[in-house]
Amino acid sequence: MHLPVICLVAIVASLLPCVTRGTEAVLLRAESMTVLPNSLPLIHVHVQNAADVPYDGTISITMPDAWKTTPAQHALRLEPGQCERVAFSVERGREVADNSYPIEIMAVGNGQTTVRKQSIVVASAPFFKPAIDGEPSDWKDAIPVTFVHADRQTTISTCWNRNELCVLVAVEEDRLVPADDAAEFDAVQLAIAPRGTATGTAPSDVVTRFEYLLVAESEGKGGCYQLLQPGATLADAAAVRALPGLAYKQASVSVSRKDGVTYYECSLPFLPMRSSIRPGEGREFFLSVLVHDPDGTGIRDWGEAAGMWESQRNALAWSRWIGAKWKDQPPMDCRTEWGMCSSRY
Repeated sequence: MHLPVICLVAIVASLLPCVTRGTEAVLLRAESMTVLPNSLPLIHVHVQNAADVPYDGTISITMPDAWKTTPAQHALRLEPGQCERVAFSVERGREVADNSYPIEIMAVGNGQTTVRKQSIVVASAPFFKPAIDGEPSDWKDAIPVTFVHADRQTTISTCWNRNELCVLVAVEEDRLVPADDAAEFDAVQLAIAPRGTATGTAPSDVVTRFEYLLVAESEGKGGCYQLLQPGATLADAAAVRALPGLAYKQASVSVSRKDGVTYYECSLPFLPMRSSIRPGEGREFFLSVLVHDPDGTGIRDWGEAAGMWESQRNALAWSRWIGAKWKDQPPMDCRTEWGMCSSRY
């Protein structure tokens, strides 16, 4: 098997809200693949009993023909509302250029078969240092994660070094609206959090994430704003705030555009995050992305594309700011899995 060596943070099932949805016996979701250093890759699947009676059954996964996973299935015993996370080891697999791997999850129990089909990705940041200069060719050694919303592509690439976490978000869109050109403007919103943390549900709950906003400026430069950091309360996330005064000068940012694609590049210093997210091979964390395209596709949510459940939408998971065009329905929780690795090769 030839896959990028990564370590991807896992959502801690006990921290997720367990809410019954629809008439499905169970809710199913596969995480992006995890390849720990010096071990076989793993595929983790979350299963939640969505019924009001205990669930007894089995869960299995099917991957493309070139793949082999073990065990063949796991036994399940879930109380009403209970969430569990099970792991399948990948014994054989094949890397594909588009970093998209179809998976079928099947749970059989209580006289019902529940099937969910997903495409999962390898989501990891290799070790290197690009120039933040508007030239995306510097990112050829990244592991791109691409999703489609309203027929438009978004591609997320990441890397790390001892001092910085670097992110490139390539947004296919008709036009770029800079922050000082319109009341509603384009932006990329990032949330970064340690594994094992959860988003609260009340304004008084304490923030556990770092949150940033990347925007274009009319003169062709990019700006970065820090919307939240750990220790604040979620009341700050709920308040609709103006960006002046939130500028984050420690970040390096470039926003450029070529052939119908806007490229948001940034490097974020690890120093403020180091106490909770230490850079290193095998480090697991959460990295979540919202793309704001108010005059085009609207909000593009990587959490939604990654298969999060509807019950994981949380109005306090993302900060509000003047210039955004929000939907009535809140985005998914800012807890999508990511990792750091040594190399994609």
